[in-house]
Amino acid sequence: MNPFVRFGLVRLLLAQGGVILLAGMLIIGTWVSKELERGHIDHVGFLTSLYMESFVSPHVASLSDNGQPGEINRTALDGLLSGTPLGRQVVAFKLWAPDGRILYSTNPALTGRKFEVRPALASAFAGKVHSEITDLSDPDNEFERVRWSRLIETYAPLRARDTGTIIAVSEFYQTTDDLDQEVGAARLRSWLMVSAATLAIFLLLAALVKRASNTIS
Repeated sequence: MNPFVRFGLVRLLLAQGGVILLAGMLIIGTWVSKELERGHIDHVGFLTSLYMESFVSPHVASLSDNGQPGEINRTALDGLLSGTPLGRQVVAFKLWAPDGRILYSTNPALTGRKFEVRPALASAFAGKVHSEITDLSDPDNEFERVRWSRLIETYAPLRARDTGTIIAVSEFYQTTDDLDQEVGAARLRSWLMVSAATLAIFLLLAALVKRASNTIS
């Protein structure tokens, strides 16, 4: 075989293999990054929901006939985020009734207003904790989006201690500062690992192609 033709075929095979490996690296790296972010959001949301339930549930255990927390409970809720460890993590929260009415909000202007029951809220009333990054475009986020462009939003059921019945759902918001920092570092490590693995595979592929080329020659 003409050595120039053989060299052209080797180069073509390596180029095609490199493109395939690069595409695979991008797909796998992107998937791993999203899974890291999703896992961190779920972890943070679940842990904070446990704190929220332990702090908030006692103050909403008894609701008045119109579904509003009593005055003593409201006073306790007003001070829940002021100068407390919980307040350093949660920047705002709301309590929801099953019909989409806000029973309590750190922004008093929202208390008593009724909104559409979104799937995440319905899921929380079914007993599931739901966390995601929100762009604050929902109608009830009119006050949050004045200060933030995005937040971690979590819906968590609040249960009565004696019966375990879901009596309300807490919706709370956390900033993405810690998320960006921790996930950014984890994402960098994952991309370095994926890149190193891809490079190793490419070098093995190049060695195999060269050996096959020599054998054919």
